[in-house]
Amino acid sequence: MTDRESPSLPRLAIFSRYCLADQYDLAAEFKDMLKVLAGRNEVLHLSLRGQREPSDVPAHVTVEELRLRVNRNSPKDILWKSLLMYLCLPAAAARLRRFKPQVIFLTEILPLAGLFLKWMTGCKVATAYGDWHLHNMIGRKKWSGPILKIAEKLDRFEARRLNGFFCRAAAAGERVQRWGVPAQRVRVVRDAPDPEAFFPRDASELRHRCGFQDNDVVLLYHGVMHAGKGLDKLMAWTNDLYRENPAIGLILVGGGPEQGNLKALAKQLPMARPIHFTGWLKTVKEVGAYCCAADLCIAMRTAAEANDRVVPGALLHSMACRKVVIGPRLSGIGEILRHGDNGYMFAADDGEDFKRLIRELIVNRSGWARIGENAYRDIQENYSVPAAARKYAEAIEQFAANG
Repeated sequence: MTDRESPSLPRLAIFSRYCLADQYDLAAEFKDMLKVLAGRNEVLHLSLRGQREPSDVPAHVTVEELRLRVNRNSPKDILWKSLLMYLCLPAAAARLRRFKPQVIFLTEILPLAGLFLKWMTGCKVATAYGDWHLHNMIGRKKWSGPILKIAEKLDRFEARRLNGFFCRAAAAGERVQRWGVPAQRVRVVRDAPDPEAFFPRDASELRHRCGFQDNDVVLLYHGVMHAGKGLDKLMAWTNDLYRENPAIGLILVGGGPEQGNLKALAKQLPMARPIHFTGWLKTVKEVGAYCCAADLCIAMRTAAEANDRVVPGALLHSMACRKVVIGPRLSGIGEILRHGDNGYMFAADDGEDFKRLIRELIVNRSGWARIGENAYRDIQENYSVPAAARKYAEAIEQFAANG
């Protein structure tokens, strides 16, 4: 019997909403993490189906997909299939029971899915933790209060019963520890920008195609467009600045449930022409190109408690492109940005403070290169893909061993 066939070899399962090909796009460290895990364990990757067949699967990784197919390029399809996914959890649990893993790792925050899988399989479960998606979707609705309170109670109920948590911000880990989760069940692993997508390069031609000139001041947001991002506020603040200085423009990269409302709002603003919407782009590398085409990249979030303990991926992506990065002064963002050194922060939800900061940056344009270089160096030294892959793999194995 070979080592690979040994019955004592640990068995680890990964459950994802998106197929393996999509996971590679979403998390630069995912492929390297699988390779590390598969070098010492038997690994199952179980997910919904995607639009692409799985490829580049490391040796000793088994890939299985449920029958439900999700199109990640369609926000409406993502919403409906995410809801229907919960109906598929019994089938997922059956497959996981057959595999008999020591631990199941949920790659993203799927409320109550981890607890359900633990109860249905008897396996230890570790999950990502940070964003409160429901809060971001409906938190600004007047009627949302009672629903969100119930969601928070369920969140705490589940957290105390799971075996491990992966957080991108230390502040998120501190939250679950206050709920009674032991510190040894929490691991902080920062996002790792894909170096093949997010890197400095000349994107002046793309900038010109968007309607901006070299001397303009182009602001950029990239990511999912939902209410928790506060993009309507960003547009209104930028519109005020445009009235003072017509050289200011805005690029919004991505899509999501708020995209239609934001486009309608743009038509009502005097600066309608300088706002450029890209919609969803085909590749992550294109997102990096738009970052490079802009001057000031904004990791936008509202001051809602759901956002306070989050490190937006867009923050680190833009830093990897050697850009001046701006973010609201929230706990998670404050773990990354050092105001005036590798980026800048403004008071969350404070339009006047945001506009003051932008005015100051325009006056001090000669200092942008230093800030961008410091941000870029931070990424190279502290947020590499190999380091993130190794940390994820080691933590999953530890959760499997200790629970």
